[in-house]
Amino acid sequence: MRTLKARPARSAARCAATAASFFCAAAIFPQASHAQLPIPRFAIVGGVSHYSLATTGSAPFGAVRLELPLTTLVLEGSLGAFRPDEQTVQRTYVIPEAQLQWQILPIFIRPYVGAGIGWFRAMSGPSPAPNDVTYSASAGVRFGLPLLGFGLRAEARTRGIGSGFDRKTTEFTVGVSK
Repeated sequence: MRTLKARPARSAARCAATAASFFCAAAIFPQASHAQLPIPRFAIVGGVSHYSLATTGSAPFGAVRLELPLTTLVLEGSLGAFRPDEQTVQRTYVIPEAQLQWQILPIFIRPYVGAGIGWFRAMSGPSPAPNDVTYSASAGVRFGLPLLGFGLRAEARTRGIGSGFDRKTTEFTVGVSK
């Protein structure tokens, strides 16, 4: 009779332990719980851009980004903008860009490195308006907040402009993603 009572208690403990394990795994590895379809994330970032264009200096920088996770890789599309002072001329630059990023640890805290290509285009200001290809490299970290449904991020991104990289920008940004 004792063996019959002990078995249900062990069975219930095993079920509780298994359920707790699945719950913890889903919380720690949220990408695994999304089945097979990657869920894009939208991010808004802002910070400062240190530039070396016609002159050197710093200017505010902002961007909207769309992240598409692909296991440990992330495909990111970005549209950034900033307005530096260049030798008594002010232009507004728009920078559409695509990057492929490798997340080193795909858990709550996700450091990453990336490389990409984009376009550096003056949208306002006097002619001739610069319009060149850019190549970029980034390093940053994403922080997942699964119980709140959003994440935080911090990044440094450097960008060479034109074929000779005679101009460049380096951005330091922080942001939020959903």
